[in-house]
Amino acid sequence: MSSFVFIDTVFAESLIAALRGMLCLVVLCLLLAITMIDAKTMLIPNGLNAALLACGVLAIFLVPEPTITSRLVGLFCISVPLLVFSLIVPGSFGGGDVKLMAAAGFLLGWQGVLTASVIGLGIGGVYGVYLMVSGKKRASEHFALGPSLCVGIAVALLFGDAIPY
Repeated sequence: MSSFVFIDTVFAESLIAALRGMLCLVVLCLLLAITMIDAKTMLIPNGLNAALLACGVLAIFLVPEPTITSRLVGLFCISVPLLVFSLIVPGSFGGGDVKLMAAAGFLLGWQGVLTASVIGLGIGGVYGVYLMVSGKKRASEHFALGPSLCVGIAVALLFGDAIPY
């Protein structure tokens, strides 16, 4: 009887690992779709942000860390400052970027979304400086920040445990 319990445990652990891998793949595909659409249209569809949030809800059952509390803090800790900043400086961040970081915060937790935002905003800042120095954009012109944020989210998702906080 104990060998059956071992086999059931190994099967359950393997199944959970496979589901985690599939969830990670779905998230990466969503991030790729968001990147491609935002780069072309400068819009992030609400449906893709909702799908990313749904992945965060599924992750509650598949990935024990981060905790629910960390996920809820992550939902607000980057998106609210982005929203406030976009209200103070109109046009600084789009609503899609704010929603993207909220969904990413629920998926990654507060530590993961902080990592993702530092990486994403850093890449976006460097890219913005490049656009201005090369003469492709003026300081008053907008560019899509979503692709940079998606890179940050992907790095935090895949390598966040290896990045010291």
